[in-house]
Amino acid sequence: MADRISDEILGSARLEIDGPGVAGQPVSFRIVYTAGSAGVDDRGAVRVSWRAQPGLGAPQLEDSGAPGYVSVRTVSEGTVQPVARFNERGHRRPFVPALTVHTDDGGLWPGDRLELTFGDTSEGSPGIRAPVTTVKAFEFQVSVDCKGAQEFLDLDGLLTFPVVAGPAVRLVAVAPSDVKAGEPFRMRARFEDVWGNPTEMPDASLQVGVSDGDAVLGTATGSGPVIPIDGLTLGTPGVVRLDVVDQAGGLRATSNPIRVSAEVPAERRWWGDLHGQSGETVGTNPSADYFHFARYMACADFTCHQGNDFQITDEFWARLRREVEAIHADGEFVCFHGYEWSGNTEVGGDRNVIFRGIPEADDIWRSGHWLIEDRRPLDREHDALNVEELYARFRGRDDVMLLPHVGGRRAELRWIDSELEPVVEVHSAHGTSEWFLRQALATGARVGFLAGSDDHMGRPGATLANANEMPVNGGLACIRAAELTRDGVWHGLHSRHCHGSSGARILVETQVAGARMGAETVASGDVSVEAEVNGTAPIIEIAVYRDGESVYRWTPTGNPLQVLVAWTGNLRIARGRKQTWDGQLVVRGARIHDVTPFAFDHPEEGLIEGDGQRVRWRSETAGDYDGVWLELADLTEPVIEFSAEPLAITQPLAGIEHGPIFVEAAGLGAHLRLQALPRYGGPMDTGLSWVDAAPPRGVHAYHVRVLQLDGHMAWSSPTYVDITAD
Repeated sequence: MADRISDEILGSARLEIDGPGVAGQPVSFRIVYTAGSAGVDDRGAVRVSWRAQPGLGAPQLEDSGAPGYVSVRTVSEGTVQPVARFNERGHRRPFVPALTVHTDDGGLWPGDRLELTFGDTSEGSPGIRAPVTTVKAFEFQVSVDCKGAQEFLDLDGLLTFPVVAGPAVRLVAVAPSDVKAGEPFRMRARFEDVWGNPTEMPDASLQVGVSDGDAVLGTATGSGPVIPIDGLTLGTPGVVRLDVVDQAGGLRATSNPIRVSAEVPAERRWWGDLHGQSGETVGTNPSADYFHFARYMACADFTCHQGNDFQITDEFWARLRREVEAIHADGEFVCFHGYEWSGNTEVGGDRNVIFRGIPEADDIWRSGHWLIEDRRPLDREHDALNVEELYARFRGRDDVMLLPHVGGRRAELRWIDSELEPVVEVHSAHGTSEWFLRQALATGARVGFLAGSDDHMGRPGATLANANEMPVNGGLACIRAAELTRDGVWHGLHSRHCHGSSGARILVETQVAGARMGAETVASGDVSVEAEVNGTAPIIEIAVYRDGESVYRWTPTGNPLQVLVAWTGNLRIARGRKQTWDGQLVVRGARIHDVTPFAFDHPEEGLIEGDGQRVRWRSETAGDYDGVWLELADLTEPVIEFSAEPLAITQPLAGIEHGPIFVEAAGLGAHLRLQALPRYGGPMDTGLSWVDAAPPRGVHAYHVRVLQLDGHMAWSSPTYVDITAD
């Protein structure tokens, strides 16, 4: 296939590729630039840039036999020598990664060609990794500095090719968290490729039953990517998980936990993602596809679009409002209007702006017009340069909510308004930011916690990690509401009756001093903390936090032959938070009988090799855990020698069965975790009951964090307890 753009003076370019790319698989394609009537002067340059978010593999120019090799060739009557350089931040947003070819020892004459072959396989390279997410049109911008003046002019139009999903390797089962006994309900099964893209499974034949049971509750056929299974009923109150098997392809999945009640709960648990962007700003694919994905592919109950304000034109804002109303349907799917106020961190930082109803055309108060065609830095009458001005625009309204978060740019919490900002975000595909929760609580503001994706890949509600800017899975918010309406979900969120997860539909309920999650109460003396957790994988920790600091930890009784070795951390709070943990461990005084990967986030992470004494891996964290689960044998006095860039240590395992061992490492919240596990990993359903004896007087925030054996976490919103006496 070929796509073509042209300009008489600057030149023209075309893209050559054999068919669409397959997500995450090696691909080879060529971009050919033909010089225009102006030519390109000696020390001029041609630049090819592309969108980072879909995750094209990193190009390299040195090793023609290695992945990502890009060859550069000129067809010229002159003596020009091309000098190519790759810069991952080499051009203008959203076309940020760039390969620039400077001309040396001569320039390009009119009609000369410059050929860049990405993933050139002619000398042994397997190709370059295609983007890891499906894209209708993966876009390249070609720009030319004809005069060598360091002024690059973009050629009109874009070069594109589509990226499609790979074959199905995984089945995901999504069920409602609350059902009434005997009342029919729908669950959905989603087929995914190795990178988590929804994909077709021709002639699938699904069968549903209760986990560990023999009875068939329902069947469905189809080709995916998502197949609904209707008419399911559960008759006995309790917590149930359903197994789904594709009898044609052999894939199987277990659903999220379902709480079955004799009567409809006063408040049901609804799951969604309030944070993401589409291709009109810095994301992937059109906004209409964004909304369609959230509702029909991710099977979310609610969503919101959060484009950067400085890229939202008046025309796009009007179209967004139409698209939100088109997809929204009370009782079926809630879609809120919104945008991301994207002021620099130093004047407030990222705040998601969410509207309960339909906003007016002038309800968008931008932090600037940096990537809007008029290029104004500010419109003083209609914009908000800093967060204090933003507060002033919306203060007193009960139909607007701001949500501070850590994206690429982070919110600065020296400014926080708990009337306008009732919740903060702990996790997104940028990483886990528990330090952000502690900052929020330290201000004295009474806020709830939730999670989202900050999706840039066109996959709100089901964002999986890529190998570039989104190193972890996107999160989800669980909001309690009596009904699935804008008003219902808004009330649950504004009342802090919510919790967040790193992407798994983990159920968490808390009672603190007799008060529910998110509430405010008064107590004297001791404070009781109760939590009930229903996991999507074995639960290996429930930790209680008071004012952001851990005060109690429940873990299952461990077996010293089963040892989890896990690590976590951010490099820093500013951009570039990913922390590299490539390394190895050696076991002395025992033998490694078996090793299981723990919580690696994408296919380019994970185990490299291992034997009876040694394990090696590739890993990067952004506040999440990665690790290995070791099954040991022949124990005498076992010692682990751990070595990675943030930490090198020799640690005896004596006494590990009595509780986890933590070792601090270089980095923000970075540490090594050594924990003995039960042979079966841990319970799927458990809880804790603990008393905080005689806490200090004053108001204290109590919340719990859950950690599962698949690395997924969940955070309850705090309950605020005013201790009035000893």
